[in-house]
Amino acid sequence: MRNLELLGHRVSNLTSHHIKGHSLVTTDPESFTTYVAYEDTHSNIRVVADHSVPGDDSVFVEIARCPSMKISDHVSSILSLDYIADLQVVCLCTVHGDIMLLSKDRFEKGEETVEIIGSVDSGILALSWSPDQDLVVLVTGEKKVLEMTQDFDTITEFHLHVEDQGEGVQHSVGWGKKETQFHGRAGKAAALEKVDVSKFGTSEDDDQKPRIAWRGDGTFFTVSDIDPNRSARVIRIYNREGTLQNTSEPVDKLESALDWRPSGNLIVSSQRLPHRHDIVFFERNGLRHGEFTLRETAGLKQKVLEVSWNADSTILAIWIESAILNTTKTQKSVQLWTTKNYHWYMKQHLVLSENKSIIGFSWDIEDALKAHMISCTGEYHCLNYNLDVFSSTSTDDSNSGYAAVIDGANILLTAFAYQNVPPPMCSLTITAENNVQLVSFGPDLSGRRIVAATNEKIVIYQLPEKGFGKAETQASFNLPKIDASNRSYAANIIRQLRWIKEDTLIYCQYDTELNTDMVCIVQFSSGNDRTSVTAVPFDGSIGRIYFNVNCQDLVIESMEGSVYEVSIQGKPEFTQLLDFPNFCPWIATTRINQSNESEIVLVGLTDRSKLYVNDNLISASATSFFLRHNWLVFSTTNHSARFLSLENVSVNDLKLPDEANDAYDETSRRLERGSKIVIATHHKPSLILQMPRGNLETVSPRAFVLATIRDSLKHLDFRSAFIACRKNRIDLNILYDDCPERFTEHIHTFIQQVPESDYLNLFLSNLRNEDTTVTMYRRGGKNADELTAAQGVENKVNTICEAVRTVLVQLGTERYIQSILSTYVRSSPPDVESAMSLLSELREKNFAAAEDALKYTIFLCKADLLYNVALGMYNFPLVLMVAQQAQMDPKEYLPFLQELKNFETYYQRFKIDDHLKRYKKALKNLSLAGDKHFDELLQYMQTHDLYTTAIEEYATKKAQKTTILNLYGEHLLFKTQFEEAGIIFTLASNSEKALESYRMAGCWRETFSIANQLKYTDEEIHNLAYDMIEYLKEKRRYLEAATVANDYAKDIEEAVDCLVKGSHWKEAQRVSYAHQRADLIETHVKPGLIEGFTQVEDDIDEMMAQFHKQSTRLVELRTRKPDLAVDNLVNDEALDNIDMFSDTTSMYSQFTRYTSASSRVSSVSSQSSARSRKTSKLRRKEERKRARGKKGTVFEEEYIVNSLRKLYEKASLMQNDMAQLVRALIPFEYIEEARAIQNKFDKFLQELETALPTIFVPLQLVVSRFASIEEYEAAVKEPQQVEKPVTAKIDWKLQLL
Repeated sequence: MRNLELLGHRVSNLTSHHIKGHSLVTTDPESFTTYVAYEDTHSNIRVVADHSVPGDDSVFVEIARCPSMKISDHVSSILSLDYIADLQVVCLCTVHGDIMLLSKDRFEKGEETVEIIGSVDSGILALSWSPDQDLVVLVTGEKKVLEMTQDFDTITEFHLHVEDQGEGVQHSVGWGKKETQFHGRAGKAAALEKVDVSKFGTSEDDDQKPRIAWRGDGTFFTVSDIDPNRSARVIRIYNREGTLQNTSEPVDKLESALDWRPSGNLIVSSQRLPHRHDIVFFERNGLRHGEFTLRETAGLKQKVLEVSWNADSTILAIWIESAILNTTKTQKSVQLWTTKNYHWYMKQHLVLSENKSIIGFSWDIEDALKAHMISCTGEYHCLNYNLDVFSSTSTDDSNSGYAAVIDGANILLTAFAYQNVPPPMCSLTITAENNVQLVSFGPDLSGRRIVAATNEKIVIYQLPEKGFGKAETQASFNLPKIDASNRSYAANIIRQLRWIKEDTLIYCQYDTELNTDMVCIVQFSSGNDRTSVTAVPFDGSIGRIYFNVNCQDLVIESMEGSVYEVSIQGKPEFTQLLDFPNFCPWIATTRINQSNESEIVLVGLTDRSKLYVNDNLISASATSFFLRHNWLVFSTTNHSARFLSLENVSVNDLKLPDEANDAYDETSRRLERGSKIVIATHHKPSLILQMPRGNLETVSPRAFVLATIRDSLKHLDFRSAFIACRKNRIDLNILYDDCPERFTEHIHTFIQQVPESDYLNLFLSNLRNEDTTVTMYRRGGKNADELTAAQGVENKVNTICEAVRTVLVQLGTERYIQSILSTYVRSSPPDVESAMSLLSELREKNFAAAEDALKYTIFLCKADLLYNVALGMYNFPLVLMVAQQAQMDPKEYLPFLQELKNFETYYQRFKIDDHLKRYKKALKNLSLAGDKHFDELLQYMQTHDLYTTAIEEYATKKAQKTTILNLYGEHLLFKTQFEEAGIIFTLASNSEKALESYRMAGCWRETFSIANQLKYTDEEIHNLAYDMIEYLKEKRRYLEAATVANDYAKDIEEAVDCLVKGSHWKEAQRVSYAHQRADLIETHVKPGLIEGFTQVEDDIDEMMAQFHKQSTRLVELRTRKPDLAVDNLVNDEALDNIDMFSDTTSMYSQFTRYTSASSRVSSVSSQSSARSRKTSKLRRKEERKRARGKKGTVFEEEYIVNSLRKLYEKASLMQNDMAQLVRALIPFEYIEEARAIQNKFDKFLQELETALPTIFVPLQLVVSRFASIEEYEAAVKEPQQVEKPVTAKIDWKLQLL
């Protein structure tokens, strides 16, 4: 879909005389010097070069002149001209056998320029250097092939014409023979027909000279020559050492033209047949591989002189000679061909004005789209081409999306807004009188008019609207006549044709007198063929003329990257806008919707894949771009399409988000490798891409689709937005989420525009309590963390369903019954009962409609659910209706329903609720059924644990309530919930049971309160007290046990003993003195204090030992990883006998857990073991190993850190106990003991505080081998933070110590 467009054109004069014969061109890629060799009328070979005059690099200066014997007026004695980069010289070879080296440096120094290397006596018929210029191959006049080094030392010499077919000759084994092929109408007779290759001959256009061509990598070369033994031209393929590899298959009328595609897959030549002229291709093995036919006209035959591939193998140049119409003269020209989808397109036909011939043509060595050309009048032409899509710049929705492809005299057009026709086919073909050189679209927004320029005329066509029909010719006029006033530019090639107004065209031509480009403005009228041309010189070389139909921007970009705005009101004026950092072969203009500014914004793409918006670099990997409304879309070398919004943003703020692997990122889309953008349609969200092989693909990028949907919603066009969502599989929640307030306010409009019940049901069924503008369709490639969900999103579904239901009820319940049912079912939670109530009401009015609605409801919900809901409504007709429509088995439900009809109302409902497992409701109905069912109620209450419900139902019936309370208390006793049982027995006035329950619960206050109410004797109180003391001591509630012993048992010694055991030293001392029992100080308090001191000291020593041991081991683990434990790996016996593993297969080891780098082996292993990770049993076993923290395992480090954390927490809690102990020791003159224990504990706390930052650091903790892949990757990516323990700040020390 791309055309060759001439960007830059420069013309320089080599000589003032005409040149006859062949001229050669070569270039120095380092200094960009161009060398040209031609033969003058005096049979002198002249070599000229540019970049020789300071200040003007375009002037050619003669650097060498060599006499030569004249062959004829039309045949040059120059055979080859090549620049040898290693030697910094030009190698010139003549047909007379002379080989010369010419040095421009020696010429500039005033020394002799020409150095004759040697001469071949028999002459040289062909010569070619290898691509690396290490070797040179030539064919002598004796038809011998010489292969020499760069220094012209002979490597090998052999005869060209031999009988041998080569080392790689193909031997047929019968496969694919002609006899086995299908021959169509020719029938089997064609299979038996034999081709007599002895009758094959040469073409009448053959110059009888050999040709040499090298493959692009320099490993093979080919020689084409007429074999005297066959009297036909034969192509032979040799390797780099000169050994014959293959010989071409016999081809009749094969011609002399020869070249090898640099990519290496095809050898090209030509073949003259009686009825056509073909360009034929051969493989390296010498077999034919396709062809295409030249576009010859009747009576004007074309003679192929040479063929030549450009540097990247994309363009084939064919140098031809053809007769001039109505004359006997001939003219030499060049055709440029490209191929896509196995079709060859003639993109350009270089024909010089005034019947001038092209006598020399060469592609540039490095720049694949740069060509050098020599005319017979002694002019050198430098041509810079570019591949571009010809389409309208209109962004209006009326644009038909036409793209034009030039193919000789044909213009192939496809309206992509309506159809996608795979090339080489098209929607519409326009055939001109001559080969088309340029095409431009008209200034109208519809893009349905084009102007085409041939070498003689400019023609205007009107295109059909949707690509169906024929194009109409609206106007045609000749190119401006060349005369003395305009010859300096009008005789040169027209380029960059643009149609800017209804009656105005603009293009540029190179002026040879001013050495600059001329901007030509053509005024024309469709009524006649008269034109007026205004030519204005441009200061510099024009690289691109661009016209924007929407904004009426006309800009010119120079070859240096400067962009100028052109005003054609009156005398054309050029106003510079900006300078691109580099020349951009592809440019466009647009506007950014920012306030009311109308500043031109330029987008440019360089041939080095750099995309600029003004002078801001947007991407360094772009391959093509297109402007669609407020979007800039471009393809990248990473095989993706990127979408940049130009809406409500300044140029300086334009930036491209990082390309992330987010499935919902609208700014990025993956493409097929090598895809490039052809066009983006404007009235629908389509992007047309062309693959490297030439086929087209139409995609609907999410960015375009969402932009279209948002625009439709903004204009309250809900139907278009809905259809776009449905067509492109966009979540319908966006209709609400894009602007909840707008949708809620215009919900009546939404239902009016989308009145179909099916569409409304589809919308309702897709609703979720989720803001899709945050989770899925984020604008501008933002992350979900940067956005906030809309208010009330947690109740979104219910809000929409209620609003839609309200409108639908107003419009008619029967009409929208399905949608109304959907609003009930889609509510959260589903309001199925309301839906069934609506069905019940409808059933009374319209039974048939109710049945249809029920069928739809069964589609939304499970039939069993609807059956149960209808049953729970106690609506038997509705139950039967559901059962019948759901096609339930009558044997399953009819007996049950018949049984229910025999019961009274409340008992019937009890049975239904019990069947539906609505136990609370069943109990309530059973309570309403009468006291005769009370025993059944008690049994049902106990079965389903419904005590509280029963209590509520019988709150006003004292006798039944008491029975229920007693049963509930017994139930709580059985469940060992003694305190609650005591409360329930208290409510039931069952004091004995309440006292026993409180006693078992340890609630001594309630126990003794009830005992006093029951008038217990002192002895009973005493016994009860000792029972309670023992219970409290078992539970280590020593302070409460002491209170019971003191208040109820009246045992002071027991009270003091409990306080001492609970380490309540001060309280024990107080109680002893309060009851005049000082003897207890010596017998209980002091011994208990010494015992407590000893225990605390032992605890501190034990904690210090544990701390030192584990901290030392932790340091050792962190400096040296633990040894691999065999038992940490899962042994899968299924893998023991697999023979698919090679000897070099890398296996995943347990040590990989400790590596922070993510390797391919570890990732593959983690994925391959995903199946075993799902085993919950192995996961639990691993957790047990982790908890044990066995030494030497991978879990030890984690275990030690957790153990030390517990140690810190224990030490923090001990501060209170230590404070009480120290303060209790001092009054009894245990000062040294108090000082010792205080200092030891204080030192321990300081050690803990010092080691805290080194112990509790972020750890790469071990991941479960049975974890999911996501858990594994998350743990490897981010180390798990270890929580540091916090030590309480308590003033526990005594300063006097």
